[in-house]
Amino acid sequence: NKMKPSDKTAIADGSGSSSVVYVGGWKTTFGSNHEAVALYRISLGIFLFFELAFRFQYLHAFYSDEGTLPLRLLLPKTDTLYQVICIHCYSDSMPYLQMLLSIQVLLAAMLIVGYKTKVASIGSWILYLSLTLRNTWLNFILDRYFHYLLFYSM
Repeated sequence: NKMKPSDKTAIADGSGSSSVVYVGGWKTTFGSNHEAVALYRISLGIFLFFELAFRFQYLHAFYSDEGTLPLRLLLPKTDTLYQVICIHCYSDSMPYLQMLLSIQVLLAAMLIVGYKTKVASIGSWILYLSLTLRNTWLNFILDRYFHYLLFYSM
């Protein structure tokens, strides 16, 4: 099993000598480096930040009890698992919804700057899932992609 020259990488150790390391196979196929993961996390955080910031202006119209889908119409049609997962269905008050969306924006900012990224990605995924479950009439393909991307970021 001979290695091709393209499968070898020279690594200098500072002493003037260099060694050759095999970098092919599964690690090359499925691996990633820290810079790529950081770029993914930062890009996802920026997209999520702006998506959530734009939703602030529609919070009253689409997510409150005075909007298009009041909780009194939604909750009788859902099961208990739905009601447990959808944190946005716990209360219909605007301050509660504003607090949840503010936490989501804060978690997106944490993804951007790289502070506690595991907590930020898990929290962002859970709260984004809850937000989209609150009014399923507003779900678009972008929401599905955000769910996938946030899940992969964990």
